[in-house]
Amino acid sequence: MEENGRKYHGYKEGKYVLPVDETNDAGKPPNVQFEIDDLEEPWNFSYPFDYIHSLMMTGAFRDWESYYRQAYENLNSDGWIEIQDVQFPLHCDDNTLEPTSALKRWSDLMVEAGDQSGFKLTTCERAGDMLHQAGFVDIVRIPYKWPINEWPREAKWKEVGRRTGINFRSGIEAMMMALLTRYMGWTKEQVEEFSAQVDREWQDTRVHAYFNLWITYGRKP
Repeated sequence: MEENGRKYHGYKEGKYVLPVDETNDAGKPPNVQFEIDDLEEPWNFSYPFDYIHSLMMTGAFRDWESYYRQAYENLNSDGWIEIQDVQFPLHCDDNTLEPTSALKRWSDLMVEAGDQSGFKLTTCERAGDMLHQAGFVDIVRIPYKWPINEWPREAKWKEVGRRTGINFRSGIEAMMMALLTRYMGWTKEQVEEFSAQVDREWQDTRVHAYFNLWITYGRKP
């Protein structure tokens, strides 16, 4: 389905807030095959898994508890699940992220729109608790500070920030368009203008902002 110049899944029309047009399909590995399904509905895989990996799924589900329960049911005994995800909002330890900046406003708007839509962007820090409730054991949670650009001094984290900037800057408008137009009353033109402001500020290495990123994994006994 077309909406505001972007293409969204026609499967369960209107449910999904991230686009799937060619702009966001570049670089897909040739050996990857996608199955389109709704993982908030009952899973119908023909066989159980040894490992389920969720990467950058923040905002993908309204019901994360159901996702973890079904993951548990669809794993073999001694199978593992691993979740790697960033958590909104942005953080900053030295006040270089100005309260009136477009970047700070973007972060706050994403949280508010996520709450309004039900696709909350603040749940990944609770992944360990939800895995425990679903029946998983040997649960490990590892937090990281994930810089948004190349502001860190250490080479490793400077490179992490560079890659994070590439990933997020290529999708700023895509992340905002459906959330802000459907749930916050914005127009397409307002989103486009604001995303350009956010993109400019994102590149400013004087701003020492970061996401909390969580790696969480657990085993089905």
